[in-house]
Parts: sequence; structure tokens; C-alpha cells
Amino acid sequence: MSTMTAIPAASVRSTPRTITRRPRSFFDGAGGGPTLDDVVSGAWEELTAHAVVDCPVCDGEMAPEYAAPALSAGVRAARARPVGGRCRRCGTTLS
Repeated sequence: MSTMTAIPAASVRSTPRTITRRPRSFFDGAGGGPTLDDVVSGAWEELTAHAVVDCPVCDGEMAPEYAAPALSAGVRAARARPVGGRCRRCGTTLS
């Protein structure tokens, strides 16, 4: 014995639905992952908060860089603002 379910005629589409696509942007994430803008902005925000972040290129440690020479880590963190970051592994800079 088999069972058959009737589908109401109102729920069946008579014409196919059209999908409108917008042009792809450089800032769109592929496959739902983070965009380049997300990665760079996130790293920059952390660097300006005096934090060591993952390098966007090699996943090494990227540390904040300061314009003025620091007397000590405590003085640097209290007074100076980071002007960018440099990866300790591959040398990539973010400024």
C-alpha cells in the first residue's frame, strides 16, 4: 500500500522564480567567510588597543609599532598610540 499526498494548486508555482544577482564586490566574502575588510579592520582595532594579533598573511604574531621610541612597555602602553603593526614571522606591516 502506498500513500499519496495531494499538494494544493496554490502552492505550486506556474512560472520559475528569477534570481537577480548584484555584481560581486571586492569586499564580499566568498562562501560566508570574513572579507579582507573584516580581517584588516579587526587586526587594526586590536593593534590600536595595544594587543598582539594574528598576521593576516601568515598567522604569525603581529605586534603594535609605535612612532616614538619607548622607554618601557608600561610607559609605551600608557602614553603612545600605535601607528601600525609588524609581523614577527614574515615581516608584513599594517599601517
